[in-house]
Amino acid sequence: MSKAGEVYNVPRGTAYLTTQQIVTYTTYLIFYVALARILRPDEVGQVSLLLAAQAAFVALTQLGLPSAATRYISGNIGRGNRQTAGAVARTILRLSILVGAISFAIAALISPFVGPSLIGSSDAGTFLILTFLSGFLLDIILVYGAYFIGIGAYARNLYQNALYIPLSRGLGLLLAILGYRVTGIVSGWVIGGLVAVLLSTYLWHGQLPEKTSHPIKPLLAFSLPVFGSALIAFGQQYGDITILQAIIGQLSTTGAYYLIVSSVSFLSVLWIPVTQALYPALSASHATGGTEAVSERLAVAFRLTNLAVLPLGAALAAIAPTAIELVYGPTYTSQAGIFAILALATIFTAQGAILTTSLQAVGRARQVLIVTLLSTVVGLLVVVTTARFVGTLGGALGRIILSIGTVILARRSMGPSVKTHSENALPIALLLAVGVGIPLAIVDYFLIGHLSPFRRLPILVGVFALAFLAISRTFKIFRASDFAILKDAMPHRFHPQLRAIEHLIVGRRKDTGRG
Repeated sequence: MSKAGEVYNVPRGTAYLTTQQIVTYTTYLIFYVALARILRPDEVGQVSLLLAAQAAFVALTQLGLPSAATRYISGNIGRGNRQTAGAVARTILRLSILVGAISFAIAALISPFVGPSLIGSSDAGTFLILTFLSGFLLDIILVYGAYFIGIGAYARNLYQNALYIPLSRGLGLLLAILGYRVTGIVSGWVIGGLVAVLLSTYLWHGQLPEKTSHPIKPLLAFSLPVFGSALIAFGQQYGDITILQAIIGQLSTTGAYYLIVSSVSFLSVLWIPVTQALYPALSASHATGGTEAVSERLAVAFRLTNLAVLPLGAALAAIAPTAIELVYGPTYTSQAGIFAILALATIFTAQGAILTTSLQAVGRARQVLIVTLLSTVVGLLVVVTTARFVGTLGGALGRIILSIGTVILARRSMGPSVKTHSENALPIALLLAVGVGIPLAIVDYFLIGHLSPFRRLPILVGVFALAFLAISRTFKIFRASDFAILKDAMPHRFHPQLRAIEHLIVGRRKDTGRG
């Protein structure tokens, strides 16, 4: 195994980061459900605005420094230069604290003036000051998280986030129950952030020698284009919704569309951990083995991602009416078509995420900015030109075009020197998607109107399992080597169960290496 492979165990890192994503999504689900029961509707609206303010503060103050930290730390560790990696960590932390502190001071000064009109409360100034302070703390947490990923300490990144997210949200809910209402919610964010910063500092102590500083200019030369693309990506989340509201003018319609978009986004648990774990590994591999080493890692990443995202996206699309009714009730089942389209299109979102991460890993930050900007402009133009004719379907079409454009432009930006292998296992993934999607759609269609969504769910899960197993074994879709990767990712105590699943899906045949 290469030195970079020893330091950056991508399967194990993906497992840790997947656990982190599950903790995050579960916490947020509980938080929003509880929030609606503890606070009044107008207070829930205030919290949503404060969350947007926190996200905007973090987006504007990070300057792409966490991404630069991961790349430069992992690249120097790949070369065996831990002194330089430590210097990068020292410089980026100081710069992040400086930028965050100055930004917080400015935001705190203007909060009492803009808060009441923006939030609609006499205490809005205090709310905003606490929110921006939590954003400053989150900046530091994210920098430390980038350090942990940069040195391959994926478990420490998990510990950091597994503490911060449940503590900040849970403590906020507790304070709200005790009568502090919205002030309690944002106070929980601050207290949780302080505790997480202290834990991060403790976990990071002694990981790298930080006796010298690194020149700021090359760090900013990489981070600023990433910062620009991050701002564009932040705008992507709300651009189509803003356009739809301006054209359609019905808050209930755009609100329903927002719920559907947010619901489909949970599938990102299938690829976000992969991109986070892959980023430092690609950077270190590129530093030591060049483009060939990068291509080898991408081949494995795209095979597993395609085989996971496309079938599961197709399965979710097939049972869209049941999934929506199960979560939101029958009121929103009219959005099932939008949900199905977006679920099917997640394969392009996943591929785009891996490709843009790869561009950053090999140092092509400016290309990331160009790719993000062009694909976003085209996607939003599609929304503008179609929304008045097809409503929220125009928003969905815009998101699909944006994702496809990202894949096409990112592949071109990688150039002929790096083989991305983005099509790896795609034909058999499509076969598996059709094989599970069609039976699910048929069964779901006949069950609707006869059984409640809660009773339909176990039947649909059984149909999915049987179809998945039958197609996988009949067409020999999975290899023994795929399960070898999973064994690297999972603790040894789970290996017997994994072997049983392997024998069930793959059989006891020898791995031919085809796929």
